[in-house]
Amino acid sequence: MAQGTLSMSRPGTTPLKEIKQQSYWGAVAQKLWHDKFSVFAIILLSFMITISVAAPWIGDNVLGFDPTDTNLRMRNKPPTWAAEAWPMFQEFTKSCQGAGDCQWGRWGAIFQSAAAGIGDCFQLGRGECHWMGTDDAGRDVLTRGVYGGRVSLRIGIYVAAVSMTLGVLLGVISGYYAATFIDDIINAVIMTLGSIPLLFLLIILSRIFTPSPEGLAFLIGIFSWMGLSRLIRGQIFSVRERDYILASRAVGTGNWRIMFRHVFPNVSSIVIVSAVFNIAGAIIAEAGLSYLGVGIGPPTASWGNMMQGSLGSFTNAPWLVLTPGIFIFLTTLGIYLLGDGLRDAFDPWLQD
Repeated sequence: MAQGTLSMSRPGTTPLKEIKQQSYWGAVAQKLWHDKFSVFAIILLSFMITISVAAPWIGDNVLGFDPTDTNLRMRNKPPTWAAEAWPMFQEFTKSCQGAGDCQWGRWGAIFQSAAAGIGDCFQLGRGECHWMGTDDAGRDVLTRGVYGGRVSLRIGIYVAAVSMTLGVLLGVISGYYAATFIDDIINAVIMTLGSIPLLFLLIILSRIFTPSPEGLAFLIGIFSWMGLSRLIRGQIFSVRERDYILASRAVGTGNWRIMFRHVFPNVSSIVIVSAVFNIAGAIIAEAGLSYLGVGIGPPTASWGNMMQGSLGSFTNAPWLVLTPGIFIFLTTLGIYLLGDGLRDAFDPWLQD
């Protein structure tokens, strides 16, 4: 009788709904999905990765150009749709120089000419419209920019893989064996490598070995793991003395199993966020080295060597700088926004 009474609900009341238990990763995904900036970053990065992976198809079936085909008769030509608007814009910039007043009235004709040129470009067939102009060898700049993403993004991912592997491995070992001889050796290696001017070292090594994209990624990654290692080492200090770690030692669990089965998962969120930021850092590093002429060399297209080839041409051919610059900006913007969103999402119970 008592059991029947307990199972009955009062008249006029709604039955209690079952409360669903949310997992940690479910809370992370939910918070990430509700972050508009993170969603925008995911869409932006998906777009950049898609066009980079599909670069051969885009070059053949959409743009109609090959990234290595040269045409010296088309050297440093402005975008096809701006063939008439570009000279008018140059006249406007000349009117603003010196003590003269800018002739703002020219902008109406500039916009009108550019709009008409864009309409004409859509009507032209494949291989007839250079949407972002040509470089000093007559190659289509937009096609090279799309192909350049295949190199720059690949280098970013490879660098992140190398630096994450070394940083995580040595960081976990150093943190677990803190204040021991092993920790002292790892810290000595970190201090030694950290005291070397990285840019000059990479320039020297790039000149000696002339690396491929994979080789350049290895060179950058082998000297960019120290910061992550120190970060993980500091986090391990607060984890290794917790009760479940002491219990694992008490039942005879081996040190390596404790480190990578019980300790490492507690700092995995830091590793994921750092990996995302490392990809952006590697893309910028490759662009800087290639800009200095010691990274990926022609004819292979990368965003860095595209900017290096535009040295001294910003005034006469700004599209040579703007095209790789826009690709780098959009990619790194998406990566940094996603990294910032992941950093917040990994603490899903933190109130905004």
